[in-house]
Amino acid sequence: MLPTQKTFAIALGFAAVLSAGVASAQSASGEDLFKQQCAACHAIQKDAPQGMGPNLLGVVGRPAGAVAGFPHSKEFKTALKGKSWSPELLDKWLENPQKVAKGTYMMYQQPDAGVRSAIIEYLKNTK
Repeated sequence: MLPTQKTFAIALGFAAVLSAGVASAQSASGEDLFKQQCAACHAIQKDAPQGMGPNLLGVVGRPAGAVAGFPHSKEFKTALKGKSWSPELLDKWLENPQKVAKGTYMMYQQPDAGVRSAIIEYLKNTK
């Protein structure tokens, strides 16, 4: 394969991955996306036990780090002290938690704004 063909093949593959992410955000509900991408670590039911991450039921509007008994990292507590989970903060968090609180435990990153938006809309409606 010639270098230009290889570059084109890589670019085409990258474009396919990006378009698949956009398609999934457009065709999947926020609840489905939450189940696929978040539920392995986070519960969203009343009185559910803590998972690897805190229970996210009613997270929108809640003070960051307010889940009783969940061991948030020192970095998380320092970076988010006094903040509440607004849709804007959740968007930044889901895009790259390490940018919001360097050293936090959460490693998930979602570069697709449509996916983040759908998940946040779902979280807004869980009380």
